[in-house]
Amino acid sequence: MCFNVVIVNPRKKDVKVPVLNLLSFMNTNRDGFSIYTVKEGKEMVYRTLDPKKFIEFVKTNVSCNELIHMHFRMATSGTVSLRNVHMWRVENESCSERYYYVSHNGIVTKYASYTHSYPLIKRVMKEINERAESDTLAFIRSEDFQDAIFCDITRLESVLKNSGFYGVMFLTNREEMIAISYRKPIYVTLSNSLLFFSNVDIKMHVSKTKEVYGIKFRVALETALENMAIIYDVKNMKVKRTIKFAQPKYTYDEYLYYMDI
Repeated sequence: MCFNVVIVNPRKKDVKVPVLNLLSFMNTNRDGFSIYTVKEGKEMVYRTLDPKKFIEFVKTNVSCNELIHMHFRMATSGTVSLRNVHMWRVENESCSERYYYVSHNGIVTKYASYTHSYPLIKRVMKEINERAESDTLAFIRSEDFQDAIFCDITRLESVLKNSGFYGVMFLTNREEMIAISYRKPIYVTLSNSLLFFSNVDIKMHVSKTKEVYGIKFRVALETALENMAIIYDVKNMKVKRTIKFAQPKYTYDEYLYYMDI
């Protein structure tokens, strides 16, 4: 599965060490690397297929950044190409002046091709035609998704359901983040005043270690968000809005299929 994470750093602490620790996920997610980050109010976006160039970008540009949003791709649908590397910018001028940079871990079956899929998924979804474009890219470009994000967020649940969405999606800009969990939890970790949102448990990678009474403890708080979307104010560190989704029901094939992603 892809690796997907957002780090909010309100006190502008040096975040380079935990970010470099998270780069270990690049070893198993080799099909594209991307980052959107804000440092001293300045936005930077970098997308590449070259892991060495990505690591160099991080070492050069990440220190006391206020926001870091990274994605490492494992291709399950669509070709391995720069076009399909996540962190696409989406906007809809017809109903909003906002924009977001988007990454997703999971699948959107309505738009999926499974060109780089596992045998089980190919068997379950064998009738779907191959496409060069990533399923996520096709999804976020769709009118239904953009209307839900920019015009009427109450439509989001039906859009996710009707598209066969699964996974964790993050949309970020300087001011806020939209975090979407559908059939897969978002892990939220607080360590050393840094707030991490991720699609996998990263506590062991980012938590500080303290020794108390001769015993070492990893110091971090962790919780999970599941089947919901939150709109989060990254400057003031508070949840602006929560949208809860009905608990999706799985068929047996869907259960096996999602366990494999």
